[in-house]
Amino acid sequence: MGKLAIISLEKVLSIVEKLHILTENKSKQIENKRFVALNELSRKIRISLNALHYIPYEEYEVLCAPANLMYRSIITDLMTSLLISQLNDKQLDDVIYYFDLDFAKSLKTALNANIEIRKLTYPDDAEAFDEQKKDYQEKLYDDLKECLSSAKGEEWKFNSQQPIKINNIEFKGKVSQIYDVLKSFEEVAGYAYVYQYYKLFSQSEHFSIKGRIINYKQPFHDEYYNKVRWIIYLGAELLYNKYK
Repeated sequence: MGKLAIISLEKVLSIVEKLHILTENKSKQIENKRFVALNELSRKIRISLNALHYIPYEEYEVLCAPANLMYRSIITDLMTSLLISQLNDKQLDDVIYYFDLDFAKSLKTALNANIEIRKLTYPDDAEAFDEQKKDYQEKLYDDLKECLSSAKGEEWKFNSQQPIKINNIEFKGKVSQIYDVLKSFEEVAGYAYVYQYYKLFSQSEHFSIKGRIINYKQPFHDEYYNKVRWIIYLGAELLYNKYK
């Protein structure tokens, strides 16, 4: 099998920017969650692509943690964008609500951790920190009330959410489940396999001597990064052509 032609970050960025402008205009013309979501995701991809320019070339030339994790984020956003493009309106509402609910739960977990860290640092002020937590939850209540079963001023309690069924696949918001769902849609099935690069790049979060040695033997231009750049380009192009 021949090598893929090298595709530059600039070329990938050009189609992502076109997609971002398109979805921004669409979201202004039509009050539609689909275009709002696609606009936000394309914005995130654009920012991440720009950030890759600031990784020193001598490090970026080989698989290294900063680039790996940046591409990992881009892959997640691309897969989510492709998923959103395939869902009907009811499925889209359910999936976006699921993402919002998951974010709200993560926010509470982070808030609790923040308070505990403050208590460890300043144990004499524990009561004051608990009051700060209550104030923060009350301040954000109106933004998150669709996700909450508790009243304003009470400790946050979240609505229950049943797993979503998409093409007979149970969906709970995980990236691996986005992969499974994408494979079930003919238009985007081939793009789903970029998930395997997501898994590979995620190894940068874990230490292994073998992983470091092997990764640093891979030239970027004809291996992982170039292949992923092509998938990002083609995926963004598909979305742009679908909605232009």
